[in-house]
Amino acid sequence: MYRIGIYGDTGMVGQEIEKVLQHHDQVEICFRKNSRREEGVLNSCELVFLATKDPESMAFAPSIFELGKKVIDMSGAFRFPREEFEGEYAPRIGLNPHKSADYMPELLAEAVYGMPALLQDHISQARLVGNPGCYPTSVILALKPLKGLVQGEATIVATSGISGARKDVEEVPNEITYAYGRRHKHIPEMELYSGFRVNFTPIVLQSVFRGINTNIRTELTEPLKNVSEAVATEQLSQTIRDAYRPEDLVFVVEDTDDKQWGTRDVADTHKLLVKVCVDEGFAYICSLEDNLGKGAASQAVENMNIMLGLPRLYGIDPAYSTS
Repeated sequence: MYRIGIYGDTGMVGQEIEKVLQHHDQVEICFRKNSRREEGVLNSCELVFLATKDPESMAFAPSIFELGKKVIDMSGAFRFPREEFEGEYAPRIGLNPHKSADYMPELLAEAVYGMPALLQDHISQARLVGNPGCYPTSVILALKPLKGLVQGEATIVATSGISGARKDVEEVPNEITYAYGRRHKHIPEMELYSGFRVNFTPIVLQSVFRGINTNIRTELTEPLKNVSEAVATEQLSQTIRDAYRPEDLVFVVEDTDDKQWGTRDVADTHKLLVKVCVDEGFAYICSLEDNLGKGAASQAVENMNIMLGLPRLYGIDPAYSTS
């Protein structure tokens, strides 16, 4: 039995991590800490989740790390090398240069980006993992395999349930667009790990609790422009299929008269669904995920399993089938 700690256990992501761990019989939560109370013994833990915001993660991580504990951070504090953090990410969220680097500079150098579909081998050796953001997960997994088949800047419009903003669902529908263009804090993460320059328009659906529907438009390269749209669509789709293993739970799906794929098909699961269409020289890619699941908590538990040497999907209880 592995002993686990959670900072920020009463927040939306912290609660979701506990929900996922209810299906896991190889771990025991023995330490919890939030702004109101602290329970348990931190030093008894083997791994600690930081379900905290960037400043808190930067404050907590060094001391936990010095105790010899493995750390999975849910904020953006450890998703970047130091240069990218200080130059691209920190200014977007109003932070000064990375605080932990003042007295533990090896933290940023050692941190591994926690996307198992791309970096499983590195995660297995990691002591500190920066868990990916929800929007970036939907963008990176759909877009990265297409390098060389599409070109130019990717235009992204994505909707998310209100749980990403840590608020209660509103009874009256109210869709809010914010931080559009290249202002959003997730732009550097999307670009660094997808390999594409992007612009991004996020839309919060305040009457919906969970689910992300990301839509990407990007230009085809010249060879794909010279084949039929059906052939180009299949080549893009097959490229995404070939990029991932079964345990990545990334599935390419296609709308039919009988089935239109949407966020209902990914809610409370650990899978990501991708739809591909080509029209007039452009690829249109739709990526669907649960923002609290594969976009946050269940991906964090997947990272935990890898770091502890357990089967990668152990205790994660999604509906794996796409039929």
